[in-house]
Amino acid sequence: MALVQSLITQDKYGIKCPYSMQPKGICVHNTANDAPAKNEISYMKSNNMEVSFHVAIDDVEAIQGIPFNRNAWACGDGANGEGNRNYIQIEICYSKSGGTKFANAEKRAAKEIAALLKQYGWTINNVKKHQDFSNKYCPHRTSDMGRDRFLKMIQNELDKLNVSTEIYKVRKSWNDASSQI
Repeated sequence: MALVQSLITQDKYGIKCPYSMQPKGICVHNTANDAPAKNEISYMKSNNMEVSFHVAIDDVEAIQGIPFNRNAWACGDGANGEGNRNYIQIEICYSKSGGTKFANAEKRAAKEIAALLKQYGWTINNVKKHQDFSNKYCPHRTSDMGRDRFLKMIQNELDKLNVSTEIYKVRKSWNDASSQI
């Protein structure tokens, strides 16, 4: 599993991500349509609207369209809004109809979000929903199915990553010790 990069060109920064950012966390959205991640990213990159997000995730892949050190316009809380200016925006695809594709997109999103939490040294408390920053009921399907359920999915993936790291440290310690004998 790898995050595919398909970043916007720098000439679009003024429209899509005009501000540098030190992210504080992750904001989760549902796309409210049934397009795959590549279509979501392609559309976001090709238009000149001040609408943007960092990553689109479907059942097959996760694609990054904006660097994590730049803001995005997904939270609806204005040019200086806490969400727009400080959070990595994640769009989960296939939320309009739901079903297997959406369920698998959510599973993939849980893994990708956990990887970002680990990368930045964050906890599950750094995961917010779009609705936390504006009155929009988003992520609509994730919320309908149970936000706590989704947060548990992310936490389970984060726990797996943390266990893997601890196992690696122990093995490295053993290897280092045995090479000194």
